[in-house]
Formats: sequence, structure tokens, C-alpha cells
Amino acid sequence: MIAFYLSLTALGIAGAALIRELAAAQAKQRAALRPVRVRTAHRDAVRGARRG
Repeated sequence: MIAFYLSLTALGIAGAALIRELAAAQAKQRAALRPVRVRTAHRDAVRGARRG
């Protein structure tokens, strides 16, 4: 009976680790799709150029 509970606990731990890995992979995909902001040294000049 103890072996049953130990195996059940091991399955639960393995499942949690799998879910954690899937969440990390999904977060990486989201980060890859996120637009990257371009940093410039002359922010005022860029803003003035946009206003036209």
C-alpha cells in the first residue's frame, strides 16, 4: 500500500515538472513574438521627426 502512494506521489511530482517545462516553453515563445523596442540616444529628435 505504501508503494502505491509513493508511486502516486512520484507521478504527481513528474506531472508538476512537466507542466513547469511547458509553461517555460510557452513563455519563451511569447517573448519571441513580443515586439522589441529600439532604444536611441536622441529620443527628442526621434519624437520630433514623428510629429512631422
